[in-house]
Amino acid sequence: MPSFSRSSSSRVLVAAGTGALLVLIVIIITGGFVIDVGPLHFSARRVTGPLAIAFAAWATAAVLGRAPLAASAVSLSNVLDIHATAIAVILSAAAAGAGIAHGTYSAAGADASGYLSQAELLASGRIAQDEPLARQGTWPEGTWTFAPLGYRPGLHPGELVPTYPPGVPLTMAVARRVAGEFGPFLVAPLLGALAVFCTYLLGVTLYSRTAGAIASALIATSPIVLFQIVQPMSDVPVTAWWALAMALALSRRRGSAAAAGLAAGVALLTRPNLLPLLLPAALAASGWPAGRAGVFHMRRLGLFLAGTAPAVAALLLLQWRLYGTPFVSGYGRFDELFAIGAVIPNLRAYAWRLATGEGPALALGLASLIALALPPRLERPQGLARPAWPCAGVFVAVLVCYLPYAVFSDWSYLRFLMPALPLTLVVVASLLTAAVTRLPHPARGIVLLAVVVSACSLNVVRAGGEQAFNLRRYDARYRTAGHYLDAVLPDHAVVLAVQESGSVRHYARVPIVRWDLIGADLDGTIAALRALGRQPMLLIEDWERRDFASRFRTSPLAALDWPPRAVIGDDTRVLLFDPADRGGAGAARVADRLH
Repeated sequence: MPSFSRSSSSRVLVAAGTGALLVLIVIIITGGFVIDVGPLHFSARRVTGPLAIAFAAWATAAVLGRAPLAASAVSLSNVLDIHATAIAVILSAAAAGAGIAHGTYSAAGADASGYLSQAELLASGRIAQDEPLARQGTWPEGTWTFAPLGYRPGLHPGELVPTYPPGVPLTMAVARRVAGEFGPFLVAPLLGALAVFCTYLLGVTLYSRTAGAIASALIATSPIVLFQIVQPMSDVPVTAWWALAMALALSRRRGSAAAAGLAAGVALLTRPNLLPLLLPAALAASGWPAGRAGVFHMRRLGLFLAGTAPAVAALLLLQWRLYGTPFVSGYGRFDELFAIGAVIPNLRAYAWRLATGEGPALALGLASLIALALPPRLERPQGLARPAWPCAGVFVAVLVCYLPYAVFSDWSYLRFLMPALPLTLVVVASLLTAAVTRLPHPARGIVLLAVVVSACSLNVVRAGGEQAFNLRRYDARYRTAGHYLDAVLPDHAVVLAVQESGSVRHYARVPIVRWDLIGADLDGTIAALRALGRQPMLLIEDWERRDFASRFRTSPLAALDWPPRAVIGDDTRVLLFDPADRGGAGAARVADRLH
């Protein structure tokens, strides 16, 4: 067989064998997968097929000759570098596709309902809601009781202002203009794709194209990223904007410093408490760590700060108008949000979340460090300090923001550290890229692909275990309950709710009263609402019933011992009660059941 033909055949066989090996790894770790894209259907659930293909391909390649086999394996090690950009684009599209395919599409809880309703406000040219009923109530706390989750009283009686900063709602408002009602739910998936591609750019700038491709794979499959990319919240957008800001700041292209400032400004509009991240971004724009030691480019720094200035000014003016002072956010005063006593508990909590949420990536980084440190000691890999310093700066800045913040028990609050993930994973990818150079050249590409695919597969399994791909079913109750109330409630209805308050206000557009804020006199509140010509309704999630009964012990209504008007949801049930039904004609009615 001619040498050219033998070499070409060997390359094809090695590629096929390696591809089958990677599919085999995915099946072993995840249990198999199915890809359905239009007419394309690909199913891989059994190990026998990939195992047979891998064995046959490698065995045939070995028969063709040892030299062509080694040369083909060596060429495989260059695949990530040669096709790095294409890989990053595919991974970015896959991340967006996961967010769109598994999106919740619900104004759920506080965050999602708050962002979506604020987006509608901004799209209509308003920054606050008016609730006339709040000016007529006679119970304590006034406007607070009419503020759904995600809102708080404004400066004037009856004014409800958003708790959340305007960055995500502004983006959603633009998306709504472009894509209609579906648009706001595309924001997180599309900005997730941007975060993945910017992670690749950071890897290319700070170490190598291969490191960039690996880092983009790790962030595209990160469990916390997959958990958040399906929800209309701010965690993925703020990660994308800071990744873009850092990528532009580290670039030396003309105008990149000003563009980095604009991206950082949007990031601050999205989450203002991450102001400390301006420092590492500003240093990067000034030439660190790429510039010569001690040399800073003041002109680039000035352009960066000028880029951030419009967003900072707009944020301060908005906070002044909504909350009465430029330096108070919708969350409250600084001293109400942060405490030194939270640092140690949060340090333990975030360490545990990182270990359980990003375990495969951290294991790769640790194993790579060990491999680089083991004898025989080779020449120290060059360039590893370049990604390490920006990563350290960003990670420390993020910790400064969140270690003194409130202590949360749920794993999902790893999301607060997401802005540090792109550079952290670039460091992991750089260490891994350097570590595999200690292997024989023919083994490098195969080992690199195998360990990265293994880590990514473990990530996806972890995300599935956290129900990232099932949140749509869990959150559907908010959308279903909201649309149902919009269809059946009269215009003069008022809904007493807590967990469902934001979604009710968003979907049904009726006043809500927070029953957790009205004191202990439930009967008096209902009587006062009726005196104002309103029909009070109770919307209670099943897990809230105990709190409801405990809060209103003296009220006969607290037992909720009459049939509800509707029962909505499966895992968590939402119950709609009309207080007028208790003991009356409605007591025998059959509840509507919606899923």
